[in-house]
Amino acid sequence: MAEPAPRILIIDDQMDSIALLLSYFKEQPLDIQIALDGRDGLRKAVDGHPDAILLDVAMPEMDGYAVCRRLKADPRTAALPVIFLSANDSVAHKLEGFETGGADYIGKPFSAEEVLARVFVHLHVKRRIERLEAVAGIVAPVGRDDDLLAAAIAQLQQEDAAWPGLEELARRIGTNENKLTELFRRKFGMAVYEYLGELRLERARMQLAGTRSQVQLIAERAGYCNASDFSRAFRRRYGIGPRQYRQASAQPAEPPSP
Repeated sequence: MAEPAPRILIIDDQMDSIALLLSYFKEQPLDIQIALDGRDGLRKAVDGHPDAILLDVAMPEMDGYAVCRRLKADPRTAALPVIFLSANDSVAHKLEGFETGGADYIGKPFSAEEVLARVFVHLHVKRRIERLEAVAGIVAPVGRDDDLLAAAIAQLQQEDAAWPGLEELARRIGTNENKLTELFRRKFGMAVYEYLGELRLERARMQLAGTRSQVQLIAERAGYCNASDFSRAFRRRYGIGPRQYRQASAQPAEPPSP
């Protein structure tokens, strides 16, 4: 039985932005839901069981930050990755997004490549247990390509493993470089090594928020030789430095309005 398509909930009051996002997702194996305001978004987040949420910040009545606070305060939706979309990509606004529980923050105008890359990384983090179970044979694989993709991801997820190179990775899972590249391009819109970089930075982000490990140690686990290179990569990816992000994550979110 085929795995159901991941479901993305877009909460945005601007039809132009929604139309642009829909054009990005047109060729992707995704199930898209739309909500035109925060209250409808909260309802659909509970009833529609999305796998990730794209949330506009500037909405009337209830802005994206207020919506995110309510999502994180509700046990039914607290674990959903929320990706903010905003025309204001200042550090202060990004910090506020992370403080409310957001998993990511994309500044407008955004590109198809950036949106797809970030969405699929967050979807993978959410579903990685199911994929690893498929590799282990606990759940039957749904097809040769899915099996190869899951096997490659399992190799890339090994926390202390160095990048083996595309040729060696393909050999380990029983395919060739061209096939593996095609699979990652089709599924994630990026090369295998780019995906690994996204995956390691996302893992580092979660460690910064959820552990007290030193930044240097987190950088090494993410494959960086020194904390400076890691800080630059983290800032390019999330718009703020790792220490700023940790400080923001440690601040308690504002309780939801009654």
